[in-house]
Amino acid sequence: MNLNVSQQITQTLTTELIHQLELLQYSSSELEQHIYEKSNENPLLTVIEKNMNHTKDIVDLATMSIKGIQPKQKQQYDFIQTRLTQQHSYITQLLDQIPLHLNLTPHDREILKYFIHNLDEHLFLNVDLSKVAKSFNISLDHINTMLDLLQTFEPLGVGVRNMKEYLLIQIYNDIEAPPFAAPFIQHHLEQVANLSIKLLSTTYDISIEETQRTILYIRNLKPIPASLDNNATSAYIIPDIIISKLNGEWIIELNNRFLPKIEINQDYVDLLKESVEDYAYYQQCMNDIIALTQGIAQRDKTLYSLTRLLLDLQASFFELGIKALSPMRLKDVAQALNMHESTISRAVKNKFIRTPHGIFALQSLFTKGIINDSGKLDSVSYIKSRIKELVENENRKTPLSDQQLTEKLETEGIRISRRTVSKYRKELNIANSSKRIYL
Repeated sequence: MNLNVSQQITQTLTTELIHQLELLQYSSSELEQHIYEKSNENPLLTVIEKNMNHTKDIVDLATMSIKGIQPKQKQQYDFIQTRLTQQHSYITQLLDQIPLHLNLTPHDREILKYFIHNLDEHLFLNVDLSKVAKSFNISLDHINTMLDLLQTFEPLGVGVRNMKEYLLIQIYNDIEAPPFAAPFIQHHLEQVANLSIKLLSTTYDISIEETQRTILYIRNLKPIPASLDNNATSAYIIPDIIISKLNGEWIIELNNRFLPKIEINQDYVDLLKESVEDYAYYQQCMNDIIALTQGIAQRDKTLYSLTRLLLDLQASFFELGIKALSPMRLKDVAQALNMHESTISRAVKNKFIRTPHGIFALQSLFTKGIINDSGKLDSVSYIKSRIKELVENENRKTPLSDQQLTEKLETEGIRISRRTVSKYRKELNIANSSKRIYL
């Protein structure tokens, strides 16, 4: 037995930091509710409501006209009034989200409505995309783009085709998901259901403990997005961030107009400070108020920094709309802001941003992409379109195999596996090379 002295650096989350991270993931409406809950728990905390016509301001803020900006009104928008009811069905909620994307063509809106009206009772979409493309006389690639847009709507998972796809969407949207959760679901879902721990541990060359943690994580995921039989309680969407342009400059506004003002109740302070027995309780209440105000300030600082960066990274999107959205990853944003990836994930969770082109879920601005040899991100939609073009222009007597498609993409700097090419080809409803021989 030997006695060794070593240095080790560890990071410990303080109570204050945990509270700040909790506030960061709240939307504006959730933060408002949290403040009122804190005021009920803390006798020193008094909240004062903002003096405004609450319902009218919500309507004006939460909705926007598909007609766009009126030319003679600076920073004034023609808002669409969303129906404010106590109960909204998911179908109505989804339909209400279509006008928030202002640059959609009438054709695009009809496609989204068709998808929404063909959702089953669990919000799964069970339609043949090639038949939909033929029905609307539009390319299959465009239909897939519209489906990708639908899957950015709330609630998470709307428009998925099956349970496996929904499980994967939950994983892809959780930065803290175990690294092997997605492969487990993609290739060994039956073994996960049967708790084949040793088999999975051996197959992926990981420990029994990690295998158990991954299986437990998967078992705690939701199996279906929702049920159309259940009414939704959210009647409107309030943007957390408002982006507008004034004299050629982008203006960032954090939407705190509904947050109540926080004040300290001096009467209770005097009462508790006078009592020796209650002094510890007084200090605890004061510390809670300080933590709350500091947490809100840190939340605002993080959202502002994030939005400023998005204006640079997604400049084309803010100028032109959703069709100009570039691939962007949480990892890249986290590195640029010198923050942890999980912090950015919390910052975009349940948040909406209002732009001149409509209201968007902040998370929908993070699109999938693959880094090419030049260091640029190519979107999945672009890679699919290249596969489609290569197949359309192939020699019809000797169709390209998946391996040949992989090699051709590699010459363009796009390095993806043959399995990924096969997956994208199937999603495009393109048969394999043995079935594409034309006489």
